[in-house]
Amino acid sequence: MQCYYSPIIHNGQLQADEVGELFASAELAIQYGARVARDIANDPEHDRAAGTVIIVVDASGAEITRHRVERRAEAGDEGEAQ
Repeated sequence: MQCYYSPIIHNGQLQADEVGELFASAELAIQYGARVARDIANDPEHDRAAGTVIIVVDASGAEITRHRVERRAEAGDEGEAQ
């Protein structure tokens, strides 16, 4: 298990993830980051104009991926936040 962090950029400001999460692989951490992005996108109070981005980094601080929070999914919508 390795620790991965998911800091968030929202309105141009970095919100650090000081705790992180343990995952067996980088792929699982990437999936988690995508789920966080979807959850934020589905929040009716989320400001779509905020330019929110979930960043997934490993314990050494190397960026693995980014997920942009782009829109709120509608009922029955198969799309995902990226």
